Amino acid sequence: MSPRARAVGLLLNDRLEVLLMLRRKQGRAYATLPGGGIEAGETPAEACARELLEEVNLVVNVGEELLVLDNLGNLEHYFHVTLVSGEMRLGDGPEGTIRQSAENYYEPRWVPVAELDAVNLMPEQARTLVRSRAG
Repeated sequence: MSPRARAVGLLLNDRLEVLLMLRRKQGRAYATLPGGGIEAGETPAEACARELLEEVNLVVNVGEELLVLDNLGNLEHYFHVTLVSGEMRLGDGPEGTIRQSAENYYEPRWVPVAELDAVNLMPEQARTLVRSRAG
């Protein structure tokens, strides 16, 4: 399998909650920060904005790149994002339309930063990044 580049958004609200995508896949339960693959001709920042709209129905401003991480051979670009508009729900992208099933489940959720230890957030570096931004 060839490596793929991903763009990921870190969105915190004023209640010190972070937006996570809760997942169940192949019998594993875990969470990620929302994001996905960078398409041909896209910058990582453009992909981040598109992916948040597709995955969680939110229009965001993409800010500072916080981290570039080699995660299991995939190059991941993590950005701080701020909310512009939208109502958080599973979006109209592939996660909400063609990939969602009992075996491959997606659920966006606001999770208090204080409760991050109760969530299997992947990769582990994401947990450290969230805590550092939440201050």
